[in-house]
Amino acid sequence: MSESLQGNKQRVCIVNVGLYRSGTTYLAEASKSLGLKPYRTFPELTSDEQKKILQDPKKAVLDWFSNDGLNQIIHLATEYDLLCDGWVALLSFLPPSLINSLKAKAQDSGVSLELVASTRDVESTVKSELHHWVIHDLEKRAALNPTERTSLENLLRERAKMHYRSVQCLCQLGMLKLLPLEDGLEDEWPKVLSPVDKGFVEEDWASALRSTEKQNVSPPLPVEGILLTLRFGSDPEAVEKIASIERLLDQIEEDSLCQYLVVLAVDNDEANGDAAGDLIKHLKSRERKSRQLQKVHTITNPPRNSQEPFPICSIWNEMATVAWASGADWVELLGDDIGIDCPFHYRAFYRAFLDISERLMVPFGFGCPWWNDRTFPGFPSFPCVGKTHQKIFGGLIPKQRGSSFINQDLDPYLHRMYQKSTGAPCVKEAVLSNRSGGNISSNTNARYERICAKGSWQDFAVDDLEKIRQHLPIGVTECFLLDVVVPSYRVRLDYLESICSLRVPEFIQSLFIIIVDNRSALSGNTVRVRCNEKNVGASASRNRGLDESAAEFVLNLDDDLIPNPDLLEQYGRALQNLDDDVVGLIGLVRFPRSPTLPLRHAAVLMSYLTFMFEIAEQGGMYQPATPAWGVTANILFRRTRIRFDLAYAKTGGGEDVDFSLRVSEASGGGHLVPVPEACVVHPFWPGSVLALASHFFNWAIGDGALFSRFPRYRYWSFPNLPESLFLSLPLFLWLGPLRLFTVIPYLLVADFAVDFCNQTEFNHRCLLLDRGQTLVSKRSYVFYFAAHVLGNIYVVVLESGRLWGHICRNELLTTGLFRRFDWHCGRLQAAPSKFRQREAAKFGLFVSVLVYNLVASSKSSI
Repeated sequence: MSESLQGNKQRVCIVNVGLYRSGTTYLAEASKSLGLKPYRTFPELTSDEQKKILQDPKKAVLDWFSNDGLNQIIHLATEYDLLCDGWVALLSFLPPSLINSLKAKAQDSGVSLELVASTRDVESTVKSELHHWVIHDLEKRAALNPTERTSLENLLRERAKMHYRSVQCLCQLGMLKLLPLEDGLEDEWPKVLSPVDKGFVEEDWASALRSTEKQNVSPPLPVEGILLTLRFGSDPEAVEKIASIERLLDQIEEDSLCQYLVVLAVDNDEANGDAAGDLIKHLKSRERKSRQLQKVHTITNPPRNSQEPFPICSIWNEMATVAWASGADWVELLGDDIGIDCPFHYRAFYRAFLDISERLMVPFGFGCPWWNDRTFPGFPSFPCVGKTHQKIFGGLIPKQRGSSFINQDLDPYLHRMYQKSTGAPCVKEAVLSNRSGGNISSNTNARYERICAKGSWQDFAVDDLEKIRQHLPIGVTECFLLDVVVPSYRVRLDYLESICSLRVPEFIQSLFIIIVDNRSALSGNTVRVRCNEKNVGASASRNRGLDESAAEFVLNLDDDLIPNPDLLEQYGRALQNLDDDVVGLIGLVRFPRSPTLPLRHAAVLMSYLTFMFEIAEQGGMYQPATPAWGVTANILFRRTRIRFDLAYAKTGGGEDVDFSLRVSEASGGGHLVPVPEACVVHPFWPGSVLALASHFFNWAIGDGALFSRFPRYRYWSFPNLPESLFLSLPLFLWLGPLRLFTVIPYLLVADFAVDFCNQTEFNHRCLLLDRGQTLVSKRSYVFYFAAHVLGNIYVVVLESGRLWGHICRNELLTTGLFRRFDWHCGRLQAAPSKFRQREAAKFGLFVSVLVYNLVASSKSSI
């Protein structure tokens, strides 16, 4: 500790009210070398306090000072010899009267407060502070919203100006001394400081400052590599494209912190044209005038004839190589059709790369964060690839993949390689729009013929991931890659939003792929990601989703359900303990129960038609085996090359059974595991009894195809009611068609009687109705009876649809008539024989009814 005067016991405490990033650390470290004790600890601040200090520093420091700030300063002054940063940096915003009262109270405590203010020019302060905010993630700590982040620079500038004016005022009042931090002026600091603390002469301070040098200097700003290539076309087109490039660069420079370089690739036949010359001239002019544009490089694309596809991937690779060699820390391919809707994009990506570096303990420049493309939300159309990628692969595209990518699939491939290590986050606030990318909300097609990658880029990504793993520290935990595929014809945004807002746990990287199968139902560009040109059906839409996905696991969901918020978390827990022979997980699809459940919906539950929807909580019935299949409303599979069979009906029916069985076979006997905790609620299909009956009829038209595709699960049985009527058609043509309608009610009664007389069966159906998170209050016996009757009618309609499907496929005699499908797929050995016995009893009654009507008809005709 120092003394202001020899023999005087009063201490001196230097209070540096200089604003942050103005040389406060420089002075603190110099004082430490003199044996003084500096205090420069930032207090823990809430997000509201951080924001208040930024937006209204005068009120913030006054509130703090009035509460407990005065006592805190006095306490620190008795313990330390120099105070700076934190709340101290804002003391100059206090009225001079309060500063005098602070000095007086310190005097009473035996401390002489001597105020100084380290200063620097406003623009240097703003730029340094802005950089500091990025490095220390203060935008997140202060919980700034996008609007506040946009105005951050202006807020910092206004605060710096206010601070400069306040310290100038205090200096004029003789209340503090200035320590300007500008070229050469800091050499004057010893002259200012030696009179402040007379325990040290001018040479002491000069020596301390020389040995300290500058402290807490921000690292050099990283350089963003902007890669541009375009076809100029006609003169009017060229003028517009050059203007678009200028607008794009203006948008880039809206982030004043941004440092960038440009690599321009020009087609061989346009390289010497006027348009190319004009653009290069514009870029060179900007390079001379701008403090942000570091370099401009121009390369010429290889010549090609008009029949060759545009090789944007190889051009991208060459441009990236040039940019990295010129010092770019990350590169991104943009174009004249891009509009940037984020004035702080550079800070956002800088922070993203810092987050990756800190989280994975890797060098800065590792990773592949990507733009939030408004045109194709949820897809990494515009990845920013860090410089470490070149060190790993020698270029943007690994050498062994050089000929694999033409002009498609490189962006998701790059994203997929880094996704598993969480090195490929979407920078959501960095929004751009692709005006000419062929998005589905416009009539504009892509500028060139799209050529997909040669081979499976998803498999390439899995193989090439191994090289990335070699550059990760030992022990880095990888995530599960789980994509959610939802085909949607109805496009109910309320349902889709509930799916897309599912909580994603930290150990899962998920992409929501919505395949819209009805363009006319689009109402916006929010939840849609891909759109079919025409209605192709559920199976084709799911296949498109599978083709889009590069994840290890794909969760299939329907678009008319409400998932539990923890759906992905429950699946994730199951994946953490997944055996190698498990090919998928079956989630629970629960139909709602309530005391007011309508009869038509109760009948659906008692008909067994939805039994497999809820098989996840009934899986124990197969012990030690597991269910052979699950409905695609909620089922997860490992990534596979198998696709849904398009032979099944567009609206669904049988494709889920077919897919599950083929996936299990292809894996060499793999099996599915039920996960009842992974639950979704499936509202009942809308409409009347007739609408529901029609739904089941169409459903069964498709699932009858399973009979011929999986003969091992097909068995013979007695004719059911629709088959009995079909076989009796000659009889009714003889008796008269009207006779058919009089006999059907009797046949339905016979069908129901067999089931109803089996009390065990009837009770089991009642339990199906009562099962659920919210139990149905016990209804009257009449209600259960009526629901059972209606449920049997649903089943008859379903069997009629199956019969019609057999006829339409010309399979009636070969695999349809008298055949049934074992929906348990051999898991319940006794199930076929029990079903056959019940159908035998029903058929006996059917024959009795028909014979009775034949006899009655004969008597009436006598």
